[in-house]
Amino acid sequence: MKKMIANFKNLSIVVKFTLIIVLAFILLSGSILISARLYEKERLATYYGVHSSNNRQLLDKIDSYIADISNVTKIPLTYKINDSTYMSLLSDFNDTGFSSYEFQRQNEQIFEQIMTYKDEVNSCYIFNTKGEADYKVKYAIYSPFDPTDTYWFKEAIYSFGKPVLVRTYELPEIVNKNLRPVYVFGIARGIVQLKSGSVIGILLVNTEVRYLEKLCDEVSLGANQRILIMNGSHCIYDTKGEFTSMSIPSDNDIMSIPEQTKDSFFKCNIDHRSSYATSFFSDNYGLRVISIAPSDDLLGGLTRIQFTNFIQLILIIFAILLITLFALRRVVSPLTLLSSMMKMAEDGDFTNHVKFESLDEVGKLAESYNSLIDRINSLIKEVYLEKINANELELQMLQSQINPHFLYNTLESISMMATINDDDVTSDMAASLGSILRYSISDLNAPVSLLDEIGHVKEYVALLEYRFKNQYRLEIDVPTALYSTQMPKLILQPVVENAIYHGMRTIRTGGVIKVTAFKASRGLFEIRVSDNGSGIPEDDLKLLNDYINEKNDSYDSIGLRNVNRRIRLFCREEKDSSDVGVIVECGENGGTLVRILIRDMS
Repeated sequence: MKKMIANFKNLSIVVKFTLIIVLAFILLSGSILISARLYEKERLATYYGVHSSNNRQLLDKIDSYIADISNVTKIPLTYKINDSTYMSLLSDFNDTGFSSYEFQRQNEQIFEQIMTYKDEVNSCYIFNTKGEADYKVKYAIYSPFDPTDTYWFKEAIYSFGKPVLVRTYELPEIVNKNLRPVYVFGIARGIVQLKSGSVIGILLVNTEVRYLEKLCDEVSLGANQRILIMNGSHCIYDTKGEFTSMSIPSDNDIMSIPEQTKDSFFKCNIDHRSSYATSFFSDNYGLRVISIAPSDDLLGGLTRIQFTNFIQLILIIFAILLITLFALRRVVSPLTLLSSMMKMAEDGDFTNHVKFESLDEVGKLAESYNSLIDRINSLIKEVYLEKINANELELQMLQSQINPHFLYNTLESISMMATINDDDVTSDMAASLGSILRYSISDLNAPVSLLDEIGHVKEYVALLEYRFKNQYRLEIDVPTALYSTQMPKLILQPVVENAIYHGMRTIRTGGVIKVTAFKASRGLFEIRVSDNGSGIPEDDLKLLNDYINEKNDSYDSIGLRNVNRRIRLFCREEKDSSDVGVIVECGENGGTLVRILIRDMS
């Protein structure tokens, strides 16, 4: 964030104002889009309320109508004239297949009664269990059809007197070809003779789907709205006419609409058009009403309003930008000229002066610049000469510094001479010191492996053992899998050095310095350096850790603080980060434990 603010401050005034206007445009655009989305959501909620109310109303009317038809199919059970029950005539018709005059006459009266009760009824059929029928149809037909293979005929017999919904089918055998096709749906009921305890006939009452068309027209909200009345996957009626009397394929987009939509539209893609759908299901007869409205019908006007507002916003912002740029040019042009002069001065050209006729702030700034140029010209000779002298002195000092490589080569020569003179101790000490010096003078910023650090510590401890013979020993317990782990250079040696000179200060024999390492959590690995020395008092631990983290200056030593700082630089962590670095604790069995946490950069 600070870097972003700093970069913004360095931009030109024109760019700053342009960015501010663009930001205002983005905020206004976002505000318009959010408002439009909220309005769209509210509008869809309103439409959903209307659609759902209409769908429920339509479903209730259909359920009520089917319930009425189901009731009229009970008429044959109670029909009786002159003590001659209709059931005995139907039983004879079922047994013999012969339709007597009296049977036909009573059928005519029953059919007339049903059609008078419900004008929408198109046809009535009385079938015996063999599929033979007597009937009445509003249109002339050639002959009744054989229903024995239909699902509803078998189900009506099996249901033993319960009404069965007959899905939409084309009424066959209509004489007038101009009337075809005539699609009907109906209710079938098996007529049970209590005496024999068996079904002796089936009454079928049909209604044309034009009745459903009329009901759908009453609740339709537009020419493009599509309403489907379903029973399972079978379409009883489709206002589009595509699936009427058909089973809709399972891979059709309509079948993806849930059986019951709750609280909101179901967004779908029907006939390659984005649409919103509602669906309501009734348990009474297993019917389901689906209403589908194209998105353009519901939100088309809103989209046009959004587009118009967006174009207006662009034009307004563009006009503001032009006016602002024109005004800024009157201010920025003199500043640009002054800036170019300063750039020339920055490149070493102090011969040019700025001339402005105005006496405003920019003119006064130009006068100050001219005075500054004159002052620089008067000082440049003496400052330049002093700089030359200082550079020559610095070069001489650099040339007089001792070359570390010269020291390393000299130690190599001493080691070779000691070997020649059979002074093995001096030779080994010189070799160890040379190895330590060579490791130390190489690139300090380059990462090294954990194995390199361990090797350096071993050389360092080996050199000190000549002084502290048998006073302590170094134990290394590091898994070989961690040997290649990358870490900053010269991290372990200062910690081990602290353990020797401070932790082992009171130990004369039996001292142990142990180095262990393992994978830690959050992408870290941890190195632990512990000793069995005198330890650090509990009260001093917090003071020491705060010093290491540069929160106080209570100590003079810079070793652990420097290690801590270099680890954080290596891991690219902030100065006050606690995820990586050096932590000093009391050891489990006395002594001191130093934990080194480093991010695994590999």
